[in-house]
Amino acid sequence: VASSLIYLNSHARDFAVPELRKYLDLYVRGSGGVSAVERVKLMKLLWDSVGTEFGARHELYEVNYSGSHEEIRRFALLGAVASGQYERWKSFADNCMAEYDLDGWRVPDLVNPDDVSVLGRKQG
Repeated sequence: VASSLIYLNSHARDFAVPELRKYLDLYVRGSGGVSAVERVKLMKLLWDSVGTEFGARHELYEVNYSGSHEEIRRFALLGAVASGQYERWKSFADNCMAEYDLDGWRVPDLVNPDDVSVLGRKQG
């Protein structure tokens, strides 16, 4: 992931612009055959996890309490593998990323921010 959060495109609609898409596909793609779309989805999910106010506070607490970044990540990974939670969490992340694409949410219980039709619907 390294510096990926620095140069993320601002919106999924950027992939729909042919002049931008060719550059995104070329320069934002991941290694091992990971497409630019999948890499951006992962980076946006990571940003929501650690880059938001809550995530940043939690990360700062962990760094000051537990030690170096590498040790924290290593302990978390080894603990998850040992407890059997790793596969469960990986499945959770895979499901999360499968719920949306370049056109927005693909599941009925989530609403895209540009969908104003939800305003007239009766809740409950």
